[in-house]
Amino acid sequence: MVAAHRITKYGLYIFALAIGQAALFTTTGMAGTSITIPKENSNPLFFEIQSPVKPPITNKITNNSAQILARVNNDVITVEDVKKLASNLPKELKTLPKELLYPQLTKQLIVDRALQIAIQKDGIAQQPAIQHQINAAVTEFTQQKLTQAYFFEKLKPLLTPQAIQQYYNEHYLQHSPIKEINLRQIIVQSPEIAEIVLKKLHNGQDFQTAVRIYSIDLQNREQNKGDMGWLNQNALDKSILQAVSQLKNNEYTPQAIPTNYGWVIFQKIAKRNRPTPSLESVKSVIKEQITKEAVTHIYEESLGNVHIIEY
Repeated sequence: MVAAHRITKYGLYIFALAIGQAALFTTTGMAGTSITIPKENSNPLFFEIQSPVKPPITNKITNNSAQILARVNNDVITVEDVKKLASNLPKELKTLPKELLYPQLTKQLIVDRALQIAIQKDGIAQQPAIQHQINAAVTEFTQQKLTQAYFFEKLKPLLTPQAIQQYYNEHYLQHSPIKEINLRQIIVQSPEIAEIVLKKLHNGQDFQTAVRIYSIDLQNREQNKGDMGWLNQNALDKSILQAVSQLKNNEYTPQAIPTNYGWVIFQKIAKRNRPTPSLESVKSVIKEQITKEAVTHIYEESLGNVHIIEY
């Protein structure tokens, strides 16, 4: 039997906890909407929808997109409407059983439709100030979509597999190899302590043992035993590069080097030319770089094609 019913504010609270607070519902081609549930002391008349809302004759929800789940005045809510709403839910909510999820989403749509009817009846959209805001919002949304489409079309030919391969060839395969050096370090507080450590090393103490005993770089000495990993030689401070470039493997600097973080004794482990990464490993980086360069060029070109006067 078809029975008319009302949506109470208490039912809305339950719905808000289950669904409303978890997501911002949107439908394809429409701006996002959300419902803020008023407090207990708010006007209850809004929630008591005077026009009866009729649920379907049967509680069984089918896969028929045209199946009517509710009516708000002469406006019907169908399975298709609920599907659109469900498609924008968070992943964890999409996995809920249809029998549990669809009734809650139907209630959300009922509230939305009832609110739209109230807005239309009130005539607020006809007020000049509100109409101006609506027109501005539509214009802004349209311009936003046009800008996105414009960038998409401009970027499309620059992000083809062929274009990415060409960028990879020019910036990775044909690029001069980057020289890298692998170093260990012992950091101490003063040149006097550095001299003590250097004497210990000269007398045969293992460098990694000296790191563990003397270095004030606690995290590095515990995790890596002073190993700094592979470093770009061109990125090193000139005084450090000059001191380590002449060392043979496993040799250390004969003098500590003053730095902003202490006095440092370096040991050279090895040096190499940085291996060329595979295309697959840098593809996302290449796409990001191409996009940045292209967007910058588009903006600069756009500014160059207009006459600008600043006051």
